[in-house]
Amino acid sequence: MTLHWAFRAGLGAALLQALATLTCAPAAAQDKEPPPTPFIVQEHTIRKLSEHVWEIPDRNRPGVPNVAIVVGSRATLIVDTGMGPKSGAVVAREARRLSKNTEFYLATTDFRPEHITGAMALPPNTKWLVPVAQKLDIATSTQTYMDNFIARSAELRSALQDVELRDPDVIFDRNVKVDLGGGVIVHLNWYGPARTNGDVVIFVEPDRLLHGGNILSSMSYPSMPDSTPSVKNWLDILDRLEALHPLIVLPNHGDVRDAALIPSQRAVLRDLQRRSLELKAEGATAEAAGGTLTAEFDAKYPDWKNLGGIPAITRRFYEDASP
Repeated sequence: MTLHWAFRAGLGAALLQALATLTCAPAAAQDKEPPPTPFIVQEHTIRKLSEHVWEIPDRNRPGVPNVAIVVGSRATLIVDTGMGPKSGAVVAREARRLSKNTEFYLATTDFRPEHITGAMALPPNTKWLVPVAQKLDIATSTQTYMDNFIARSAELRSALQDVELRDPDVIFDRNVKVDLGGGVIVHLNWYGPARTNGDVVIFVEPDRLLHGGNILSSMSYPSMPDSTPSVKNWLDILDRLEALHPLIVLPNHGDVRDAALIPSQRAVLRDLQRRSLELKAEGATAEAAGGTLTAEFDAKYPDWKNLGGIPAITRRFYEDASP
């Protein structure tokens, strides 16, 4: 299999020439690309990650996930829809451009609006597969999130305008395998509660591409709000993902990585867990420890983003250690 990213194969002459062409393009031509609509998946930005998988990248925009499209000889599977019907329509158009397949599947990494509310704009015959736990999350929490988003800004209100939540078509327990034809197999796995109760990770064969969903972040401290069901299981899931031996790793948000992302994230979070418990044993409050560790880890891991997430992570480690 030929990988299409410099982090695996290095910059070849053809890629260097292409980059030079882009760099030398007239400013007027570069300025023609319109700015992205807030919270909407951006069309015509799709890129190939492996033989059978393409990505519509989030481009580090808030409220926009990394959308993946997996194409087999018979069917196409979409991972996440983006926020609202406008995003879903973009994803549907990009999926149709990739092949003449008429059979479609949808996998969603969690229940939040930026992952599922574009489903209504996908082809009507799209089969949406979710685990039992995510179906419950959708039934109890998605509308609440939507109402909260709509109240925040006009842009979010526009993105979620006219959303009609549809019901998933296939409910599974822990895992399901989807055969897209031509030897392309997609595994949807639920390993238990982590960032949400129904987090799903996706593994594509033979490409050995892992879409880590919420479990992985691209060198960024993950969000762990008080509602996080299980930080302990979150960390345990990292071991299970590493055992898949992926070649390419795509998180929900941020840059595409290789398998080294998994042990590096685990090492940083385990280190943060260890230091949190040390400070707890010394009598520091969770709030004080959060401030201390924010400064400490900023110096220790300068390339990691979202330092503002450390206090919440620390608080969760404190709570998990309480009797």
